[in-house]
Amino acid sequence: MPSVGLVNMGPAPLRAAATEQALAEGAAPAEAAALAADGTSPAADNNASAAYRQHLARVLVRRALEEASSR
Repeated sequence: MPSVGLVNMGPAPLRAAATEQALAEGAAPAEAAALAADGTSPAADNNASAAYRQHLARVLVRRALEEASSR
């Protein structure tokens, strides 16, 4: 089963369990990446809001999964 790790999405690094489960069940990379921010609680600061960080997690996980699946 593939592992997907996230940083800056909570008090400690965490795994995107919903994304990993979706991939294990055969979901497409984009569908699995849409779940990347589930269960996260990123902090907001002057650089980014919590909502933006969650959006960015979904986008970057999607890009990584699509790149990995094309190899």
